[in-house]
Amino acid sequence: MTGFGTPSVAAAATPTVISTFFSHVLAHRRRKNASKKSLQDGGPGGGPEDQLTYEEGLHVVKRFLEFASHHGVEEVQAFTAMWVPTPRWVKRDVMTIPDENIKEAEIILAKHLSTYGPQGAEGGGLQLVGGDKWWKVRRRTLEGEWIEMQQDYLKRTAKKAAAESTTAAALTSPASVTASDRSNMRYMPRKRATVGSVIDNAGGEVLDDRVIMYIHGGAFFFSSLETHRYQVQRHARKAGARAFCPAYRLSPQYPFPCGLLDCLAAYLYLISPPPSAPHQPILPTNIVLSGDSAGAGMVISLLVLIREMGLPMPAGASLISPWVDLTHSMPSIGGWDGGDFIPSSGFHYKPSCAWPPLPGDGIDVTMPDGSVNRYDEQIQMYCPNNLLTHPLVSPVNQGSLGGLCPLLILGGGGELLRDEITYTAFKAADPVKYPPSSITLSQYPDQASKIAKYQPTKVHLQIYEGGCHVVPTLSWTKSAKYMYRACANFNIWAFTAAHKALEKKLQQKTSHNSLRKQRSAPSLKHLNNLNKLPDGLPPPPTSDSLANGAVLSSLSPASPGVNTAEAPSPVSTSGPTSRPSTIDFTQPIITSGAAVAANTKPISFGEVQSEAESDEDDLSVTSESTVEEEERGDAVPAKGIVTVHGTEPLYGNVNLVSERVSVHGNIRPFEPVEAVPALQPSLREHIGQVHGDGAIRKWLAKRHEWDKKYSKDLAKWRDIKQKDRIKAEAEGFLTRDLQGERPPLCSVAGIWEAKLARDVARSVDEVTSRSMGMGWWTKWGSKADEEHADRRKMRENAAREEEQNKLRSANDQGIPDAIPPGPMATSDPPTGETGAAGQLFDEPDAILFEEAEGEGNGVETAGRV
Repeated sequence: MTGFGTPSVAAAATPTVISTFFSHVLAHRRRKNASKKSLQDGGPGGGPEDQLTYEEGLHVVKRFLEFASHHGVEEVQAFTAMWVPTPRWVKRDVMTIPDENIKEAEIILAKHLSTYGPQGAEGGGLQLVGGDKWWKVRRRTLEGEWIEMQQDYLKRTAKKAAAESTTAAALTSPASVTASDRSNMRYMPRKRATVGSVIDNAGGEVLDDRVIMYIHGGAFFFSSLETHRYQVQRHARKAGARAFCPAYRLSPQYPFPCGLLDCLAAYLYLISPPPSAPHQPILPTNIVLSGDSAGAGMVISLLVLIREMGLPMPAGASLISPWVDLTHSMPSIGGWDGGDFIPSSGFHYKPSCAWPPLPGDGIDVTMPDGSVNRYDEQIQMYCPNNLLTHPLVSPVNQGSLGGLCPLLILGGGGELLRDEITYTAFKAADPVKYPPSSITLSQYPDQASKIAKYQPTKVHLQIYEGGCHVVPTLSWTKSAKYMYRACANFNIWAFTAAHKALEKKLQQKTSHNSLRKQRSAPSLKHLNNLNKLPDGLPPPPTSDSLANGAVLSSLSPASPGVNTAEAPSPVSTSGPTSRPSTIDFTQPIITSGAAVAANTKPISFGEVQSEAESDEDDLSVTSESTVEEEERGDAVPAKGIVTVHGTEPLYGNVNLVSERVSVHGNIRPFEPVEAVPALQPSLREHIGQVHGDGAIRKWLAKRHEWDKKYSKDLAKWRDIKQKDRIKAEAEGFLTRDLQGERPPLCSVAGIWEAKLARDVARSVDEVTSRSMGMGWWTKWGSKADEEHADRRKMRENAAREEEQNKLRSANDQGIPDAIPPGPMATSDPPTGETGAAGQLFDEPDAILFEEAEGEGNGVETAGRV
């Protein structure tokens, strides 16, 4: 077998490209008819394979995975972790997540893990995962990266700097503008090029900070930020946001719960960074979690962890093809697999130092004939077999997925995971109707009390007909375009609705306190002047105050603000009857009223005032006009084509909107529940458990084939690992201080010899190579972003030329230049072409401004001539 690299992968994929092209041309009509027929048999229906580039991409990925299976898993990991160049129109900053946040995450996760299992009530759940130390072992620092469009970065940071400069200048500048002042203005940034607000794809102005925390997929064991950057940058661009992506530890070297710990630490880093961090605390209402495949499943587990531990809840979460059932208990996983690139027999690789592990930590599986077999060979790389049913590993086994922030769940009609994706959406929207099976509750009795504990989660489900797993992987295709649009639309809506909800809550608290002090006043007109609010009350938030995280001034996972589910305000009203001005961030902030407000008109201060007079909680107050709009359906966008309009049909008492989307983006309602295979009552006791008549049969057959094919390699590594494990158990494993722990057999922490541990973990801990092949794939996938950047550049050049023509025309007519009213009110000076850290500007012959502090570069000069 040849080596694993760009040449070998290209050689393996080229015949597939050629054969797919000819089969597509010659068998177009027959394949199309066959695809339509499969709908009658429970298949995907008319799919996107009629698009040549989609079919080419699908078969190339499938061929890549098949070719990779003849190599060691660490070779696949190393290939998909190779450095890929960042496009010139994208800004990337790599951050190290501080130890303070990691330590906080360790404490929180350990406390939560202790509640699972039969001994969960006594805090014995940590024994299920093998202890409380081994999963904290790491051989590299935890990093994450900020991703943002260059132009959006410039506008966001320059607008902040301009606002600060305007405030400072207003306090010190004279009333008149001198000739010297006018001369200095030419060195200020152009309002259009930098100071102007970021515009999202719905055409709205981004008034506050927007952050997408993206958790990449890859079956928990391969892929990286490098392979997913071309997807993340598109999500960020379309939502007018910046993205933060944690480089969490991968299995099998770092199995569950290592990756979940890293993602939790990354979230804490965003909302509660230490003082030394380069960014201020970010409001949870300004954060949307997102992910694909295993990363999307990780997002759901992270949200459950946030809910259970009373941490601030993000605004929403957009999930693409979430993998939530590692037991593979759903019908679709064993059905037709022609529309997907995921191997229906599971992932198998040539035996090596990293995989497979020694047999152990097995499970008993009941076979169709009633017999019980013991399976000790590890099935999934993410965890040992005895943890496959753990509710944080397979979220379908959670007692409830209610009480979470609004969710957008997207899946492909041709992917093997489509049943569990559909089931998860319905379970979150109606937790009581879809409880765990009785077997799961016997394994995890702690979940029983959660079934009816939480309110339903608002969920928007879309299944894209014929689509494969994580369609945006093939980002140049039509189906991917509509999925990107759906994510952008939901993300924009979630940001807007959360902003309005927070605005409303703060204003309502102000009104409550004001009413108590001003009952005898004939009117409340003074509330319209935000500068004259009573002392001690927080003013209704402005865009800048929300973006700067003023509400989170004392929010910390270790502070009472988090542990008591409230974020204390720096100042509270005096008097024995006053209520602290706090906001509960631990509950989903997008209520029914906020959802409607984001779809229609802004919330007026007068409406908030009238609600405050009734002394009702914000969660239960809905105006009559809003109810009438909901009954008429005015707040709901009509069914049509997937587009970005910034509205969502999650309004009023609607908790679930389920839809199917055609290849051309046309939306139609889901079929009745009775016709959905994943929702049949007969499956309820089947879900979330490994069954002898299920997908494990294909897995066992393929595993037997691979063990026979690579028997010498298997025997060699089994002998090495067996001898090492004996020493490790006797001497405290890798760190020599893990006595009493039971690290998984595949984990680096469970190894004794340091050299072997380094060989096993090198592919995920020591990435130094560059990948030409991944660079090609990324360039192909980034084509839409490149075209967008070019179009924006053309628009700006045209606008600049128009302004110059107007200026020349005015000069020809002898009209003097207008003097702006303030030092930052722009004389619209020129800007430069390039600057430090890769920033892009318009013109090469200007002296530029000093940038405000950025996330990764500190205070730096954008460029000087």
